[in-house]
Amino acid sequence: MPDLLFEIGTEELPPSLIEGFVSQLKENIIKGLEENFIVCKKENTQTFSTPRRIAVLITDIPNIQPEKTLEIKGPPRNKAFDENGNPTQVAIGFTKKANITTDKLITKNINGADYLFASTKVGGKSTKELLPEILVSSLKQITGDKFMTWGSKSEKFARPIRWIVAILDKEIIDFTYANIKSSNISYGHRFLSEQEIKIEQPIEYKNILKENYVLVDSNERKSLIESLAYKLANKINGKPLIENKLLQEVTNITEYPGALLCNFDEEFLTLPPKVIQTVLAKHQKYFVINDRNGKLSSNFIVITNGTEINNETVKNQIKKGNEKVVRARLNDAGFFYKEDLKTPFTFETQKNSLSKIAFQKKLGSMEEKVTRIIKLSEYIYKRLVAENTKLESSIDDIIQTAQLCKLDLNTNMVFEFTELQGEMGSIYANANGYNKNISEGIREHYYPRFYGDSTPKTESGLIVGIADKLDNITCLFSIGKLPTGSADPFALRRQAQGVIEHTLNRNWNLDLTNLIDVLITNFLNTTSIKDKISGGQDKSIKDFLLQRFITSMENINYESDLIDSVISIRDPLRDIISAKEKIHLLKESFVLRNKERYLPFLIAAKRLVRIVEKDANGGLDKNNLKTNEEQNLYKLFEDINKKIASEKYHSQKDLLDDFTNLTNPINQFFDNVLVNDPDPKIKQTRQSLLKKGKDLFEQICDFNKIVERT
Repeated sequence: MPDLLFEIGTEELPPSLIEGFVSQLKENIIKGLEENFIVCKKENTQTFSTPRRIAVLITDIPNIQPEKTLEIKGPPRNKAFDENGNPTQVAIGFTKKANITTDKLITKNINGADYLFASTKVGGKSTKELLPEILVSSLKQITGDKFMTWGSKSEKFARPIRWIVAILDKEIIDFTYANIKSSNISYGHRFLSEQEIKIEQPIEYKNILKENYVLVDSNERKSLIESLAYKLANKINGKPLIENKLLQEVTNITEYPGALLCNFDEEFLTLPPKVIQTVLAKHQKYFVINDRNGKLSSNFIVITNGTEINNETVKNQIKKGNEKVVRARLNDAGFFYKEDLKTPFTFETQKNSLSKIAFQKKLGSMEEKVTRIIKLSEYIYKRLVAENTKLESSIDDIIQTAQLCKLDLNTNMVFEFTELQGEMGSIYANANGYNKNISEGIREHYYPRFYGDSTPKTESGLIVGIADKLDNITCLFSIGKLPTGSADPFALRRQAQGVIEHTLNRNWNLDLTNLIDVLITNFLNTTSIKDKISGGQDKSIKDFLLQRFITSMENINYESDLIDSVISIRDPLRDIISAKEKIHLLKESFVLRNKERYLPFLIAAKRLVRIVEKDANGGLDKNNLKTNEEQNLYKLFEDINKKIASEKYHSQKDLLDDFTNLTNPINQFFDNVLVNDPDPKIKQTRQSLLKKGKDLFEQICDFNKIVERT
């Protein structure tokens, strides 16, 4: 069976988009083939990409599209034929569409009505005949931000398309897209091998491009870059710091990676290491090196696009050029750093400067925001103390962290290197003599900054971070800046997830619903945002946080029915620690262990809950209970309620275990007592008794929502 190669050659693509583009192209081609009944094994599909191309190689594609018989549903029979049995225009139109004659039509009854059907054969075309439309469609369906047009062409892509390779074995798949005719001609490295490359067969693609200084396999380039970096670092007894994000980006900006060991003046090592790393890694895309003691060295590694074949003179020129750029950048950073240190890092001295920095359009200044963070942080601290939470930080640490958390936005360093916000605040706080709780808290209050990021270790970072995130969410919701299914420009989902996970990780009993209410009622209404808060906005914010709690529970593999059974009873944001404990208990009891004990109770509890009418009243006179089963159930309910009131249960598990003792009494009650008795008074009494049990069960959850697992 033949092999297919489809390569799109372009101007340099944005590195962050390449993987998504080639993945879309592969999926689009496979989908197009399958829609034409051509099935390819996934293991026979490979993708390739460089800054100047994306490509898909599929081996062993069937030569011929298989034939299939399809039944096409047509119009109702009574509209297709007149009273004399002659075909109407409706029938004639349908037969033309199905490419058959009227005598080939069949009738089928569907839900009491007769419909015409046509049985037709499709398929049998050669794969080569189908591929032009499939490949063009696959390319057109690639989506992304900021697509462009070029020349007079109407087709759009992230960058101008310069060539298209489309071959099935040795045959060219002939089509034109964006005024470019498909062929078997590709191109090598832009500077090292710009001549045309004829691809004789798809299977030769990878090797022939390699001969022309292009490694089309991105994983091969990535491995090579890592290997080169470690090899150079080892020469100076160092170790490169290779972050996956930077490694992937460098992989996607090179076609034939090389590496050079460079250095900067050691005097720059007096700068904070994070500043040097930001200049080299974030801005210049270089790998920094730690020395044998784990400290940042003055050496760094530049990944180049093809220097491995250059002579030493060229390499030296490239090396000096990169070192010159780094020297200039570090000189600037050193100047900014020294200038910033001249200004005292205090809220009092920089408060007015914050008033000149906008938080967000329509949301006032950073001074107003910091004031809210201070107040909410203090409120959170006092609530935790009131809940007897053991805290090591003082209220002064929390307030000072809140006061200082945004001051670095007014510094030269953060103005130049925005990604250092929080980091520079921590450095300047430390330089100004603040204790570690405060300086570290300033950095950590931004955590998590991305998926998988660290969580704050300091209480000040946690408390101020929660206050800051809740303020961001509430304020942005107030002006309609809500996340959508496809966009979350302010990272509100991540921030809400941070609030939930910080609270859970510390096991803090924080009433998040109360915090939102207090923020809106007491703090936002004293700022320029007060007119932006619309009615019912608090519910949207709480629902948003609730969804993050649900996501957090799902991420640790709790079943959706267990989650729903807990959150449907009462607002879990009032105490997410308790809500999580209940969900965990339900999983342990009804999914993982002792099903022979807990499943019978679940069945009995659901039987009880389902029969309780909506207007049933939990209040009842025990003197109206006549049967032994009623009296026994009432006594057991009362005993458990008294133990709850006197706080004799040490855990939710103890309470659930007591519930399981109700299994037989509940079953005996239903076996011997008619709940909905013809006598209204007796019925009301029994409904009230069961309502008492339902209310009792809801101390844990709505058992009716739990799936019975055998």
